[in-house]
Amino acid sequence: MRRLLLIPLVLLLVGCPGGEKETVKIGALIPLTGGLASYGEYMQYAIDVAVEEINENGGVLGKEVEVVVKNTETNPDVAREAAQELVDEGIRIIIGAAASSSTIEASEVTIPNECVLIAPPSTSPDITTLDDNDLVFRTCPSDLFQGKVMAKYLHDQGKTSIVALYINNSYGTGLKNVLYQEFAALGGETLKSVSYPEEFSILPPESIDFLPYIDTLYARNADVVVLIAYDEGGIAVHKEAEERDDVIEWFGCDGIMTQGFLDNAGTYAEGIKGTAPYHEEDEYYDDFRERYSEKAGCDPITFIPNTYDAVILAALAIEHAGTWEDGIAIRDALREVASGGTAVRTFADAVEKLQAGEDIDYNGISGTLDFDENGDVEAPYEIWEVQSGEFVHVEVVTP
Repeated sequence: MRRLLLIPLVLLLVGCPGGEKETVKIGALIPLTGGLASYGEYMQYAIDVAVEEINENGGVLGKEVEVVVKNTETNPDVAREAAQELVDEGIRIIIGAAASSSTIEASEVTIPNECVLIAPPSTSPDITTLDDNDLVFRTCPSDLFQGKVMAKYLHDQGKTSIVALYINNSYGTGLKNVLYQEFAALGGETLKSVSYPEEFSILPPESIDFLPYIDTLYARNADVVVLIAYDEGGIAVHKEAEERDDVIEWFGCDGIMTQGFLDNAGTYAEGIKGTAPYHEEDEYYDDFRERYSEKAGCDPITFIPNTYDAVILAALAIEHAGTWEDGIAIRDALREVASGGTAVRTFADAVEKLQAGEDIDYNGISGTLDFDENGDVEAPYEIWEVQSGEFVHVEVVTP
């Protein structure tokens, strides 16, 4: 009798090693610490919402989806190491990173390993020109567009001179360069810009001394200072600027449009305006916002809808490719599910049509996601303003 009982037990252990359920794996590189930690936390909530929706509707390839998350620490070197860990696990599609410099560094690992990378908030123009074998995509628009919107809006507001304070990395330098080029083309004066080290993004705001930078900016005497930073830098700048008696007009960007900035920048941030990608709010967005808010305790900030869309697209690409372990097949399938077929707005509708052999065109809650030859998408921008401690929509501006 003991031998008869032992045989089923052995078969059970062999058939399910470690008792773990087999899943389809997608990777994620997000900044849970460092200068973009506010984004990382909210990106995680968006990923969770997407995964729940996918698995509630049958998963992918008949299995549940699992997103393996690695913390980039808002550090390009850490992002590269984390990307290698995901690739070593056999993962061939990754969501992330957040900081453009982290995405570019991670791509040094993903591209040669034929792993797809979809970046929801990485906006640097440098990503467009990567030699990537068509393996790097974005669900957010490039700063080639944001820089144009900034320049046009400031010029239309009667500003004749600008100076930029920017983080010295791919994101900050890329956006500053486009802004200066476009503002000068409109006849405006671009005063010598001021950069600060990227290392500031991994330090707590109270340990950063921005006063020398602020003094330099005041000496430029421009009509407006454009701040190109992540929220940790934005918080530190505004706290120290508040200590001065002088008043300077600031203009922000998508990098500081976070709850962390609102909670910590102080009263000096009241009235600051800035730019960020814009998306329509319809019934599909409202459904996402409700599910997201239940987890996060607040409404989605900029780039969070883009993160959700990236996960949905990754799942649909895997379903269409018929595998989660072949990056080239997933790459080709990603383009096919993002354009050219019947328009779909939900994962359930999309996967049903794919399984029926239909071509689909997934239009996300962040907007249409028709990738161009560089893996980029286009989108309008909004002008936002901080009013009574909240980001308030002012107007839509098209590049």
